[in-house]
Amino acid sequence: MDPKLKRTAAAGLFAALALALNFPLLGVPNVELISFCLFVSGMYLGYWGGFVTPLIAGFIFVFFNPNGPSTMILIAIAQIIGFILFGLAGAIFGKNIIRNKNRIVGITFCAAIGVVFTFIYDVLTNAAVAITFGPFWTTMLSGVAFSLWHMMTNGLIFGFAEPLVVKLWKVVGPRLS
Repeated sequence: MDPKLKRTAAAGLFAALALALNFPLLGVPNVELISFCLFVSGMYLGYWGGFVTPLIAGFIFVFFNPNGPSTMILIAIAQIIGFILFGLAGAIFGKNIIRNKNRIVGITFCAAIGVVFTFIYDVLTNAAVAITFGPFWTTMLSGVAFSLWHMMTNGLIFGFAEPLVVKLWKVVGPRLS
C-alpha cells in the first residue's frame, strides 16, 4: 500500500477513535479521552499526524458535537489549537516514551505531559470564554476548579495508559513506519 495513503488512513482512524471514545463521556464534566487519543496519534504518526488528526477530530468535535455546535468562533479556535498541541506533544515526546525501559518513569512522564498540556488547553479555552463573555478575571477564576479536575483526570489517564501505548507500539509501530 502507498505510504501516504496508509498514513492518511491512519490519521482518519485516529480521529474517528478519538471522537468515538470521547462522545460517550460528554455528560461527565472534564473527563475525556480525546486529548489522550490525539496525543497518541502524534506519537504513532509523528508531526504530520499530530497536526492533521487533531485538526480533523477538533473540527468535527467543535462543529458537530452532540451537545450542539460551538457558535462562538474564538472558543472553537481555542479548542482546536489545544487539540493540536496534544497531537504535537505526542510527536515531540513519543519516541522518548516508547524507548524508555523504566515503566515508573514512563508513567510519571506521561502523567506530567497530560497535566501540563491540559493546563495549556484549559488556559486557552478559558481565556477564549472569558474574552467572549467576560469579565475576564472573574470568568478565568471561575474555571479553576474545573481545570484542576481536568488536569487530574488527564494526568491519571495519560499515566495509566502509558504501558498499553508502549506495548501497542511493538505491534502497530512497524506497520505505520
